[in-house]
Amino acid sequence: MIVPRYFRTQEWWEPKLAPILSIGLLTIHVYAFESAAYGMGFLFFLFVSLGIGASYVSLINDFTDLEEDLKAGKSNRLLGVSKSKQRLLISATLVGILIAIYILLPFVEGLLLFLGALLVYTLYSVPPFRLKNRGGWGVLADSLGAHAFPSMGIFAILSQFMIESVDWMVLLLIGTWSLFYGLRGILGHQYSDLENDESVGLNTFATRFPIDKMRQMEWPILLVEQLALIGLLVYFKIGLLLLLLTLYYGYVLLLRWKRNVPFVIILHPPQPDWNILMATYYQVLLPIGLLGMLGMYHSWVYLLIPVFVLIFPNDILRNSALVTSLFHSKEIPEA
Repeated sequence: MIVPRYFRTQEWWEPKLAPILSIGLLTIHVYAFESAAYGMGFLFFLFVSLGIGASYVSLINDFTDLEEDLKAGKSNRLLGVSKSKQRLLISATLVGILIAIYILLPFVEGLLLFLGALLVYTLYSVPPFRLKNRGGWGVLADSLGAHAFPSMGIFAILSQFMIESVDWMVLLLIGTWSLFYGLRGILGHQYSDLENDESVGLNTFATRFPIDKMRQMEWPILLVEQLALIGLLVYFKIGLLLLLLTLYYGYVLLLRWKRNVPFVIILHPPQPDWNILMATYYQVLLPIGLLGMLGMYHSWVYLLIPVFVLIFPNDILRNSALVTSLFHSKEIPEA
């Protein structure tokens, strides 16, 4: 998206919002496929609200990281932005959040989950709590705030909106899936940034937990994530999404066999041409598959597929290049 750099959209727009949007589409498919327009309109409002919340999180994180980033020689998107403008930007996102809270007051369970995401991310960044510098607490806070709470929240709110109840088994499966996927994301980020964090004495999980031990934890973390995902799809009996999942596994193996493209679970290899395992399924196949299924009942939903491609283009473009590389000798784009 073309927005000011200090909102850090490249870090959360596709990797975090697209999977959460998929949960919203899944909820509409299950509970409101006969009145999709009704659910889609509310989902759009929730999507905008999540974008405002993510902007707040990005701003507050860079605001509190500024001094440490300068010491470590790391980039910070608020560098060069005046203090008054920094405070104005944060205040503007808070106003947007307060408006969303007021509108969502009738949906108590989901609203509490959304507020939980904002709370843990604030504690993650802001002193004296600053959980990001408290080992495992920081990893847990990031995964809860960026993935688990928003995913559970969007399901709970849409469920209350459409059927006035929440399926707690589904909520548990969504929470487990998104938590462990989030753990993979934040752990990968911390270990890739390990040298910089050690240089300024940060107390992250990665600086305390040896990388060799993390290699032993990669597959168990992925296994829990996948079991929760498959459990969710089986619970709702959505065979098409299970088929797409199987095809995705085959695609990953084909890339590994034909082009030696490593699939990353947590730890990134030194070479640039690697593929984050499951990212394409969560960011592309899952949401487009759900839009396609909704389109079977409401043909106008098919028009949302090109809209989705326009606002979430990066992973689609990268995989288009990867597929082309299977048939032609071509440089593989970075993840």
